[in-house]
Amino acid sequence: MAMTLTQDEALGRPNCLEVDLGAIAYNTGLTRKMAGPDTRIFAALKANAYGFGLVEVARTVLTAGADALAMVDVEDAIELREHGIRAPILLYAGNLATNAFARAIEQYDLIPSVVDADAAMAYSYLVSRPIKTFVKVDVGLERNGTPAESTLDLIKVVCDLPHLKVEGVYTHMHMPAEGGTEDYMQWQYDRFIGALKRLRDEKIDVPVQMAASSSILRMTGGMMLNAIDPGHVLYGLTPPGPAKLAIPFQPAFRALKSRLVQVKEIRRTDFVEQAPFDIKGVHRMGVFPMGRADGIAALNCGQVLLHGRRARMLGRPSLEHSRVDLTAIPEAAAGDEVVIIGSQGQAELSLHEVMAHQGMERDLALALEVRSSVRRAYSR
Repeated sequence: MAMTLTQDEALGRPNCLEVDLGAIAYNTGLTRKMAGPDTRIFAALKANAYGFGLVEVARTVLTAGADALAMVDVEDAIELREHGIRAPILLYAGNLATNAFARAIEQYDLIPSVVDADAAMAYSYLVSRPIKTFVKVDVGLERNGTPAESTLDLIKVVCDLPHLKVEGVYTHMHMPAEGGTEDYMQWQYDRFIGALKRLRDEKIDVPVQMAASSSILRMTGGMMLNAIDPGHVLYGLTPPGPAKLAIPFQPAFRALKSRLVQVKEIRRTDFVEQAPFDIKGVHRMGVFPMGRADGIAALNCGQVLLHGRRARMLGRPSLEHSRVDLTAIPEAAAGDEVVIIGSQGQAELSLHEVMAHQGMERDLALALEVRSSVRRAYSR
């Protein structure tokens, strides 16, 4: 399958994360089928699209059926606008209402989240024209957001301000890993529905109403309202909480690879005990240029693939390099492909094996551990 790189492959170290944009498109399309044609999809692209690459993922999800994008960092939103992406962009709660932030909202046509009256008044004062806003409601996560029972009061304040228009109201629910999940989720959802009812009773129309993210989508189809903001499922990741619905999402994390940059014999006979790794039985070793600064400490299972065979890593990774035992692979040479996660020939080092080695219970966004020093390569 053809790969395209984000920069010239001849430059820099030969490390890359292979991302399956076809899987992301498939997952977005599947989410669209679940949601139906009338439910708006705000694709969550937090943290560089969960590590998979902001611009390429944004284009993919919008082409595959998403209506809008959502993220926290205003710098990410600006980058999308500068790459010609014109879709609505919701900025999740987590930014201060500063003059610079207000200027960015106006210049790049972004939608900020309001969590209290002080922030709302600051936005209204700082901007020079009417802007759309979303109000974030806290129903149980105990994080950003106005308490559900205070939503009406806050939205009344926002509606009275000269430069703000409430375009949407949303919440992120707390999904525990286990124990009474359904009752707990219903309690949170009911708090949000109660807030919406109080708005209707006051004849306040808020066009976008959103409560369901990835965890909710895997548990029930009954909490979608008229908008959803999936994140994990778009990348084939497992969000917290139980899965009541069998949905065949596909992983976007295809492979993590490097190449050998040196191969050498081990002939050390002095100070053997002081060696940086146990050299007993190691007669030949290789070095590949991916280290702790690139995220490999959280991304390996103690082995890599070379020539379709497993080879153990030697010692701890250094800042920018790792060692591998080549004693049993005498044909290995500089330039050979090293697979840290993925397949090579008939052999495979899976995400699940890495998670088990790292003590992870579910596939958290492993791509987030792949630092920006590693190129992203895309397949479709």
